[in-house]
Amino acid sequence: MKSSNLYKNLAVFVLFAILLWGCKQPETVVIDDEPTTMAPSDTTEQYSSNKDDSDFRKLVIGEYQSITSFDPLLAKNGATMRTLQLIYEGLVRLDANENITPAVAKKWEISNDSLTYKFTLNSDIYYQDSDIFSTGTGRRLLAQDVKYIFERMAKDGNPSTAAKLFWNIKGFEPYYQEQHNVYEPAKRTLTGVTGIQAPNDSTVVFELHEKDSKFLKKLATPYAVIYPKEAANSRQQSFAPIGTGPFTLSSQKGDSTFIFAKSEKYHAVKDIQLNRVDVITSNSESKLMRNIGTGDIHFLPELGPNIIRNVTSSEGVLKTGFTNRYNLTTRNNFQQIVLRSNPSANLADKEISSLRQLAYANANTYFNQLPENIVKLDSISSTKQADTTLSTNRLYSVFSDDPFARTYLGNLSKTLNGQGVTLGMTEFHTPTRDIELLVTHHAPLISINNNFTNYPELFRFRVYPTALYLNNITGLNFNQHSWWLDLRGVSLPSLDKLN
Repeated sequence: MKSSNLYKNLAVFVLFAILLWGCKQPETVVIDDEPTTMAPSDTTEQYSSNKDDSDFRKLVIGEYQSITSFDPLLAKNGATMRTLQLIYEGLVRLDANENITPAVAKKWEISNDSLTYKFTLNSDIYYQDSDIFSTGTGRRLLAQDVKYIFERMAKDGNPSTAAKLFWNIKGFEPYYQEQHNVYEPAKRTLTGVTGIQAPNDSTVVFELHEKDSKFLKKLATPYAVIYPKEAANSRQQSFAPIGTGPFTLSSQKGDSTFIFAKSEKYHAVKDIQLNRVDVITSNSESKLMRNIGTGDIHFLPELGPNIIRNVTSSEGVLKTGFTNRYNLTTRNNFQQIVLRSNPSANLADKEISSLRQLAYANANTYFNQLPENIVKLDSISSTKQADTTLSTNRLYSVFSDDPFARTYLGNLSKTLNGQGVTLGMTEFHTPTRDIELLVTHHAPLISINNNFTNYPELFRFRVYPTALYLNNITGLNFNQHSWWLDLRGVSLPSLDKLN
């Protein structure tokens, strides 16, 4: 992979030396400023290049994190969760004011004790056409599909993030535990989650153990979108991206460009003003900034630290040179990024205490460069230690593709170097006993890496997600959740008029 000096330009977040495998030492990798491009898959677009530009509206979205999967259960960053909402819908969804609105369900009833939720599905909801169906034509969405996707959350082999959101459904935890702990399928006795019933094709009933005021909002997250069983059992090598949402995946170029076409089968297709949505991913913030400057990208849903420094003042507002063409929106709800130590690495208490102090000593270098209303030190109680000397000369951190975490770790690496300690970032996404540090992310409703929340905290800070977009885009709204995206009603000038 490419390497470059840590401060050579604003695009490079973190530089770590390439380390070789040693005795009980994981391999480390240099953070690459450019995304790895795979061989192109299907690149046939539904719209020809000679389409009349006077009536063609295309929105191009730039994301600094990769699209990890089109399987909703595997979504592990904001870029993936936002993209999923182009293809899929859940029973309900959130609007810009965080109100619950109908999606594939047209109405619902809540019992007096708030423990039973009964949903009635729209009868005119059909999946997008695909060869995963025997006829090639998308079939009608059924209540049994809803039951299936929730029970799939509990199946062995799937991450627990989605399952933990719905732990309160009756029978969910026993089903999850049996799926994960009874390894021989023939010995499993539970056939499903007892608290989810589909008495007919258009009715789904959930029964809860106790009241949950956030239950409907959890149903509106990308982890609870509906897809057909055929998508997970597809003959394709990966999960088939087939839903009932406003757009279909038209083509994919490598692992960095995704093209979505308006779905004419969408039940509210008249609300969709865009003909096409492109999502371009790159871990190079400078590349994203150049593309939005030239008009090749219209919308950045989340800004990384380098773009924030480029386009905002110390007060966190747009610099004068950008105000005539762009809008900036910062959400009030924050994501918390936490640096943790790994108990399996058996660091001594003194080492953990020293690391905590060094992590705080590193804070000023990082946070003084960023507006406080966007990135803020989230202070926790800490007893200052006179001795911050570490007995080791090498530490490892789990890989993170979050630019804030990477930039902070880069600064921490410089601080540790002053102690004669080398910090390496491994290629692994989960800690092993040889990896001392990891980063976890927590946002309202959704906590990524929630299996590690009991790991000791060394340091944490909060990021208020901030978006940048061309000011001739209309109908683009935001709510408090950075993972939320709704392009219904969004429009921008046609291609022949877009500057």
